[in-house]
Amino acid sequence: MIELKFPDGAVRQYPAGSTGRDVAAAISPSLAKKAALVVWNGEQRDLDRVIDGDGDFRLLMRDDPEALETIRHDAAHVLAQAVQELFPGTQVTIGPAIEDGFYYDFARDEPFSTDDFARIEKKMGEIIDRGAPLERQVWDRDEAIAHFEKIGETYKAELIRDLPGTETITVYKQGEWADLCRGPHFPTTKFVGKAFKLTKLAGAYWRGDSNRAQLQRIYGTAWASKEDLDAYLLRIEEAEKRDHRKLGRAMELFHMQEEGRGMVFWHPKGWVLWRVL
Repeated sequence: MIELKFPDGAVRQYPAGSTGRDVAAAISPSLAKKAALVVWNGEQRDLDRVIDGDGDFRLLMRDDPEALETIRHDAAHVLAQAVQELFPGTQVTIGPAIEDGFYYDFARDEPFSTDDFARIEKKMGEIIDRGAPLERQVWDRDEAIAHFEKIGETYKAELIRDLPGTETITVYKQGEWADLCRGPHFPTTKFVGKAFKLTKLAGAYWRGDSNRAQLQRIYGTAWASKEDLDAYLLRIEEAEKRDHRKLGRAMELFHMQEEGRGMVFWHPKGWVLWRVL
């Protein structure tokens, strides 16, 4: 048996090998359906992962603020799957959650365009609606390398080779699609919700090395509700109105250009202000 201490101070025993879902179901079947993640001894984990032993235990719902990072992490996986379904032959590399959103870096010969965003977002919505389980699997290192090389995912194979020998190799399956990842993730893609939007494209070097391949990065934002998404997009819109680069040009103070990124090219009025200051 294992002993779990709940936030209210109650301590309960459960059979060894129990998962977070088992614990939630023992409390209430409806709770097991709503629960999104487990916090065991301060560590967020998948709901269906076996609880390793005694400790502090909490269940997180999808709308808990602590679950927002997982919404974004799962959205990155959904983005990667959507891109590979729409653009066969594209390799996926790294796709984390970041402040206010997520991104994924892709290796593809043809450039993406922001015109592709509507198609990708539509496909992401379809994947979310499928409600595919996100299943954590532990793989043998050599088998994982062989698998990703076989399907043409050379970047993933390189990542696995470079992991410490003591690292557990975990792959998350999302229906028939799979990605190398430490997790945690929600029980199904439905938990991601539809409060997401792709925002911009950028270039990125593989593993941040300018001597390595250049990849294409797609950024997005994701939130727990449409209201939160709309509020964020409004903040961004208002911030863009106050962008110093736009204001400087509009007020004929200075401008910036591709030939000198980050450099200010002063106009007469702006140069006068600079000298006075």
